[in-house]
Amino acid sequence: MRHMHLICDLIAISFHYGGIWAIAMIKHWDLKPLLFGLLFLCFADAAFTDIGLRLQVIDELNPLVKSIYEWNIIAYYSMKVILPLLLILIYYRTSRRVWINPCILLTALLYFIVNIYHFLWFSFGIQAGSITLDLF
Repeated sequence: MRHMHLICDLIAISFHYGGIWAIAMIKHWDLKPLLFGLLFLCFADAAFTDIGLRLQVIDELNPLVKSIYEWNIIAYYSMKVILPLLLILIYYRTSRRVWINPCILLTALLYFIVNIYHFLWFSFGIQAGSITLDLF
């Protein structure tokens, strides 16, 4: 029960001080496990996008990613994995900066939302019959 009180106090203080205190607290969080989760989310995004493009149920709207995908599938997956790996390297070099943890949290949240979006269109596509899972 005491933890719930502390969480409520944290939320109230963060709203009271415009989030500056909350950002200062986030600065001290160890986000290394989240970075490797972000690597998984980036790969899952690449795989879902690849499946959607192959089944012609989605279009890639990012022109740079679309051109890389059309040019070489290995380059596409490499780019999707190399970018979060670069972020991991940047984190280890700049982890003491005030802005790095909020940026990583925002990036992980955005990729999580993108993967939820992929999961939803994939689920609706299966339910509607436009995507079939004929494995055998």
